[in-house]
Amino acid sequence: MPFSVRILRFFGILLLGVCALGVAGITWAYLIEPNLLFVRQVAYRIPQWNGRGRPLKIVVAGDFHFMPTPFDEVRALRYVQRIMQLKPDLILLVGDYARGSSKNASMSPQKAAQLLQGLEAPCGVFVIQGNHDFTFGWNNWKKELTRIGFRILADKSVLITLNDGRRLQLSGLRESFRYSKKQLPQRHSPNIPHIVLCHRPEIDCILSEGDADFIISGHTHGGQIRLPFNLLWFEASPDHTQPYTYPWHISAGNKYLITKGLGTSTLPLRFNCPPEIYLLTLH
Repeated sequence: MPFSVRILRFFGILLLGVCALGVAGITWAYLIEPNLLFVRQVAYRIPQWNGRGRPLKIVVAGDFHFMPTPFDEVRALRYVQRIMQLKPDLILLVGDYARGSSKNASMSPQKAAQLLQGLEAPCGVFVIQGNHDFTFGWNNWKKELTRIGFRILADKSVLITLNDGRRLQLSGLRESFRYSKKQLPQRHSPNIPHIVLCHRPEIDCILSEGDADFIISGHTHGGQIRLPFNLLWFEASPDHTQPYTYPWHISAGNKYLITKGLGTSTLPLRFNCPPEIYLLTLH
C-alpha cells in the first residue's frame, strides 16, 4: 500500500474516532449526566456552639429549573424522595425554580409547588428567590411556596432555636442585580451563628467583617460543562471573573458554600458536572 494511502487511512480513522467520541460525549451530556443525582456531604464546625449538642443536618438544593414536561415532574418527585431519605433537620432552597424567561419554557408555580410539597423538616423549609424566578412573577412563586408551608426569606431573618437551646440566625436576600447594604438583616449577636442565603455568590460589596459566618449560594451550576484539565468551563460571571471553588469559596475574606445545582439553563447539557444536593452538617 502506498505511503500516501496509509496516511489518508490513518487520518480517516482518526477523524471517525473523534466524531464517535464527540457523539458519545454529547449523548452523555444530554441524556445521562443531567439525570444523575449526587449527595455531597459537607461539614462545618460552628465556633459559637463549641461542639455542644447533636449535629444539625441541613439539605441545600437549588437551581431546579423545572420545565413543563412529564419528565421534569418525575425529576421533581425524585428530588423530594432523595432529600427526605436524608432525614434533614432543616431544608434550604436557594432559588431558580423556573427555567428561562418564557412561561412556555418553565413549569408553573402551582405545579412546581404541588410536586415539592413533600419536603418537610423539623426546623422548617426556607426558600429564597433566584434570578430566573421573575418568570410567572416572584409574587406567584412566593404565594404557592408559602401555601405548602415553605417560609420565604426576602431581605428577612429568622432565629431558629433548637431543642437543646442552641440558636441559629438564618437570613435570606431577595434577588437583585444591584444588592444594597440595607437588604442585609442585622446580625442578632456574634454569639449566635449567622448564615446568609443569597442566590448569586456575589455580595462582597454589602458584607462587612463579622456580618455572617458564611453565605450559601447557587446560580453558577458549576459551569454545567467542564472539560478535563480545566480546558473549558462557563462558571465565571461579569461580576466575578475568577473561577469559583466548590464546595467552599473564599472571596474578599467572605466564605461561600456554593452548590452546582440540579437543573440546566441556556444549554440542556451537563458534562463532568452532575446535579447535586448538599448534606451540610453543622456541629
